[in-house]
Amino acid sequence: MDAKLTVGGKVHNIDRGMTIFDAMHSIGLMPDAFIFVIDGRPVPMDTQVADGMTVKALKVASGG
Repeated sequence: MDAKLTVGGKVHNIDRGMTIFDAMHSIGLMPDAFIFVIDGRPVPMDTQVADGMTVKALKVASGG
């Protein structure tokens, strides 16, 4: 079973054991522009994903 990474409503299957940082790079996105949430709690991008885990990537908006 793989883990899932949800970005902007699109679901990507990712391999267990990957970090969130590596998973974001593998789909061509810059992880620094996102906050990552698992089960409603923010997690760092060096978190390794496990089977059945769902990671939500929330785009960070900044500017003035």
